[in-house]
Amino acid sequence: MTLKQALISGCALALLSVEAKAQEQGAPTEAPQPAAPAAPAPAPSNMRKITGKVLDALTNDGLPLTRVIIKGTTKGVETELDGSFSLDIPQGPVTLLFSSQDHKDREVVVGASRDTVTVSLDATFVEEMVVVGRASELARKHLANSVASVNNEDLNRAPAATVDQALQGKVAGANIQSNSGAPGGGMQLKLRGVSTVNGSSAVLYVVDGVLISDVAIASGVYQLTESVRGSNPSATQDNQVNRIADLNPNDIESIEVLKGASAAAIYGSKASNGVVIITTKKGKAGAPRVDVTQRVGMYSLSNTLGSRPFTSRDQVVERYGEEVAAQYWTGRNFNQEALLAGRRDISYETLASVSGTSGDTRYFASAMVKDDKGIIQNTGYQKQSFRLNLGQKLGSDVEVNASANLVHTLGNRGLTNNDNTNITYYMGLASTPSFVDLRANGAGIYPSNPFVSSRANPLQTAALMTNDEDVWRLLGSADAVWNVYKSETQSFKVLGNLGVDRFQQQNKVFSPSTLAFELPLDNLPGTSLQGSHEVLNLNTGVNLVHNYKPAGGGVNATTSAGFQYEQSGVDSLYVMSAGQIADQPNVSSGTQLRVRQNRALVRDRGFYLQEEMLLMDEHLTLVGAVRGEQSSANGDPNQLFFFPKVATAYRFKPFHPAVNEFKVRLAYGETGNRPTYAQKYRPLSSTNNIEGLPAIIGSGVAGAKDLRPERQREFEVGVDTMLFNGNAVVELTAYQRNISDLLLPRTIPGSTGFTTEFANGGEMFNRGVEAMLQVTPVRNDDWEWTSNTTFTLNRSQVTSLPEGDVRIPVFGTSLGEFRLQQGASATQIVGDLVQEDGTTLLRKIGDAEPDFRMGFNNTVKYRDFSLSFLLDWQQGSDIINLTRFLYDANKNSVDYTTRGIERQTMSLTDAAAYVEDATFLKLREVTLSYNLPASLLSKAPMVKSARINISGRNLLTFTNYSGLDPEVSNFGNHPIARNVDVAPFPPSRSFWTSLDVGF
Repeated sequence: MTLKQALISGCALALLSVEAKAQEQGAPTEAPQPAAPAAPAPAPSNMRKITGKVLDALTNDGLPLTRVIIKGTTKGVETELDGSFSLDIPQGPVTLLFSSQDHKDREVVVGASRDTVTVSLDATFVEEMVVVGRASELARKHLANSVASVNNEDLNRAPAATVDQALQGKVAGANIQSNSGAPGGGMQLKLRGVSTVNGSSAVLYVVDGVLISDVAIASGVYQLTESVRGSNPSATQDNQVNRIADLNPNDIESIEVLKGASAAAIYGSKASNGVVIITTKKGKAGAPRVDVTQRVGMYSLSNTLGSRPFTSRDQVVERYGEEVAAQYWTGRNFNQEALLAGRRDISYETLASVSGTSGDTRYFASAMVKDDKGIIQNTGYQKQSFRLNLGQKLGSDVEVNASANLVHTLGNRGLTNNDNTNITYYMGLASTPSFVDLRANGAGIYPSNPFVSSRANPLQTAALMTNDEDVWRLLGSADAVWNVYKSETQSFKVLGNLGVDRFQQQNKVFSPSTLAFELPLDNLPGTSLQGSHEVLNLNTGVNLVHNYKPAGGGVNATTSAGFQYEQSGVDSLYVMSAGQIADQPNVSSGTQLRVRQNRALVRDRGFYLQEEMLLMDEHLTLVGAVRGEQSSANGDPNQLFFFPKVATAYRFKPFHPAVNEFKVRLAYGETGNRPTYAQKYRPLSSTNNIEGLPAIIGSGVAGAKDLRPERQREFEVGVDTMLFNGNAVVELTAYQRNISDLLLPRTIPGSTGFTTEFANGGEMFNRGVEAMLQVTPVRNDDWEWTSNTTFTLNRSQVTSLPEGDVRIPVFGTSLGEFRLQQGASATQIVGDLVQEDGTTLLRKIGDAEPDFRMGFNNTVKYRDFSLSFLLDWQQGSDIINLTRFLYDANKNSVDYTTRGIERQTMSLTDAAAYVEDATFLKLREVTLSYNLPASLLSKAPMVKSARINISGRNLLTFTNYSGLDPEVSNFGNHPIARNVDVAPFPPSRSFWTSLDVGF
């Protein structure tokens, strides 16, 4: 039995056992068998029977105990536990009234010819609860900050490989872009612009109270490609995956995005880039529910670059000479990109879950098996996940919850992005003419490629080389709530939590000696790379929450305080072996070995105090909080840094019949971005020697003793309104984020034994506008149309640089690079311009920040049919297109004879030649669903619901960008150096057919 088969079997057995136990505990004991029910009495001739089901509009779950009444009468029924009902109604058209606690009432006209009806009820908008602290929450109508929420239905309308991919285009204020088209993720989520230059750019993810790691660890393939050689010695060019990709999006109940310091200050020095709070599904009251989903689909290449066409032998002779024409020209041209990335193998995803309650126990268990086939041979993404969430009441005052999530992923990443050895796929294709046949012969032997300096044949590399990333991860959390005291006016409770995030990532890269580039590369045929990375995050805390609400109702005050301890550690070990004897993949089989290890451990301690008050009959909200924090990453680990926040909101009384809610809000908050481990602690290297003797030598980089977190201060003002009984919701927010104490390198005297020191200095700001408009222009018993539009605009500016301009090196100013300059945008691209007198002028030639971003999310329902689609529009943003530069340099671009020569000539004097506009409009998601009618489901025992879906992702892209995809980042999740296109993994679109069945 394979590992995958064992995991699938174990998950299935666990789910079945949980369901069986719940049914056993929920069944009556020693109860006599009921007699067969008597046949129902026939309805009077002037009456008819109607059956139906009432659903929650967000979750699509049945709503129990919903009151269904014939309008104008008192006659009605309540729905069963699954939301179904049966009611005798008069002949002819009838209006039914539906009402349920925490949901909006709804009237539905049932036509004379209809005998079934399915109704969806919306949750009451103003009662949606949102997390505002470590242990407290407020109804959305009282919020004094902008907090974006995404529910399970919006998140999972179309299958997505990762959580961040599923969020694209759905959150105002968020810029979410993929770094390449490689399967298995590699995304960057950026909230409200650039917040750092050399600090961590990762968003803080909190899953069920666990502060999880989203670290992106390089595979080590840079040791083979030598991408770190040259102007940018960074390991971030390995097209690595950020580990939020491990989560199963289908397990998520809701996501809340704290976009700025005024909302996220309670998380201190980890919250500078925003906080994403993820809540997974829990068991709900009612009978056990089993849901099974089976998806089948495929990925296909969505765009190609093309190459220079050759239509005659004379053209080949003119470009390459007579010898090449005689050897290779046959009158045929080959689509090299289609041969490389034209795979369309079947992918699948299987999901199963069981949830419910049994006595005082709530449970939710899920299993997932996913296998996405990449469009290039030996690429793909596999994931197996098992989750168990349990909640238990211990008497009337104590409740405990526990969660465990075991995940295994295997990503086959291929060989892409920049390299200095000319072996990655598109680095080879850039110089390969279209008339060369790179395919294997009948014996399976691939020809070497004489048009590449390394002799690399991209088709052979894809077929024989492996670049695998294997991850095992365990996420665990436990929390307990003790209601110490409760009266009519006061309550006091104690909450404790513990979270563990432990994963091991293994990277295995094997390049056999039969690859054409292996011998020319280093004269040592065969290369094996192995990386082993262990990551452990721990967090624990105790929180005290007191609520005071006197009988008069004039005040509702919640006071919370707590203490947290957090620890994060990474241990990475890389081993590279060259000259593999007999092509054995073990690193011990090589003739030359190199070893590299990196370790980091950071411990944080913090406490907070927060007060939330609702005054003036709950029309006025006041929130104040402060967090104190110590971290071993700071220069002085015992120094306390404080991060305050204050916020207020006022809800006006309705002043117009069309206005249900109108609220203005104002907030201020501070967060930080702690120094990275390598900025404080001096890295040591043993690769050098002193006078021939081996020695451990410092790298030349020192950490300042007074190093402290970057400081972010944010002001936010906004307006929220709900109109026409919830059929229109508007949110508008403006903000300014002032960032000081930037972590920047500075030159120090060599007499100190170092050349560079990281220290605090420099200031910048971001200011912007966010808007959200949700409308329901059509809603009746047959049709419903809901439209959600988001808008994001951000501008940044550097206001102070004590040490002068700061270079963000890419590949030199002759091709364009990023540079911080006082008074300029933090994301500007600068480049050389050779003037007529021969002098060179450095000037701005682009900016990676978009002019704005918009998302258009629409759902149209007609009876049992539903059509959803999401459009994602980015206006502006510039890209340094060095893939096009490579094709031009090799005289192989598809338009070389018409435009390529002009670009090459221009690039000799103007770096702007290869900077392009990245505006795009993408059809991110589209899903067509059909809910099988109750009359059909009644024929299948135990089946409560069934739905068929046809969906796609990234089906259409409208852009003038000449590269493969305007979403690209050769340098991974770098805070600033994005939008650099160097031989990336090509983009793909996906098509899926799904069947969802509920039991």
